[in-house]
Amino acid sequence: MANQTQGKSRAVSPSAEAGATTRDRLLAMTDDELLVQCRMDRFRGTGRGGQKRNVTDSAVRLTLTEYEISAQSDATRSQIQNRRKALRLLRAEIALRWRAGCPAKWEWGADPPSPKAQLAPLWTARALDVIEGCDLRIGDAAKLIGTSTGRLVRWLSRDPHLWQHVNDRRRQAGLTVLRK
Repeated sequence: MANQTQGKSRAVSPSAEAGATTRDRLLAMTDDELLVQCRMDRFRGTGRGGQKRNVTDSAVRLTLTEYEISAQSDATRSQIQNRRKALRLLRAEIALRWRAGCPAKWEWGADPPSPKAQLAPLWTARALDVIEGCDLRIGDAAKLIGTSTGRLVRWLSRDPHLWQHVNDRRRQAGLTVLRK
């Protein structure tokens, strides 16, 4: 069970405006600030890794209990590294699952930040808001974001979870899946 996220498949949405503010605030928090908002469970990892992995509680699960969103990591034998990875996965899960209304105007620039940048999950969340607001029509979303359809598809395809999420949503809506 290396890096993985857990949670229900429903989208979180308290209300469009309040939800966007809360989501964006959570995604913009530092790691320490976000960690304070979470319940942290420590447990023994499973699988390969030798004696240390089998006798210490190095795996970490972080849960935003108010929103039923969680992420866990047991990829390393270090609890600190697993907590860092779980925080990154939690941000990605928030960005994937928490939809807010589509903005009337895109103000984030056409180029997404690098995947490891602090604001990457926030950019992702807002881009997904646009995609959902355009009824999952990637061409329309690309126009609103100010980029080409091909560039938006390439950006989506960089992250397997994001790619699958968008294609699952398109499938649910009766649209054809995107191809790389």
